[in-house]
Amino acid sequence: MKCPTCTSEMEQGKAYVSSTILGFRYFSLYPQHCWFESHAAHSKKIIVRNRSGLHIRDDTEAVNPPAYHCNDCETTVIIGAKST
Repeated sequence: MKCPTCTSEMEQGKAYVSSTILGFRYFSLYPQHCWFESHAAHSKKIIVRNRSGLHIRDDTEAVNPPAYHCNDCETTVIIGAKST
């Protein structure tokens, strides 16, 4: 897929919401972030940091829709359920 912002080729993967290991270990209430996980490189990166809200439920991956991420300009496209 071509990036809608810079037209570079985008990496395919999935998006999901989860806390960091350190946040979970040291805090009983921990912030959750939106992550992108690459299918090919098996790498993970935070694409949206949750700086204000806290998450108190026990589920670690609430959603994981298909997504594409551009390493050149950091644009991420999340594919909605009705799009597939």
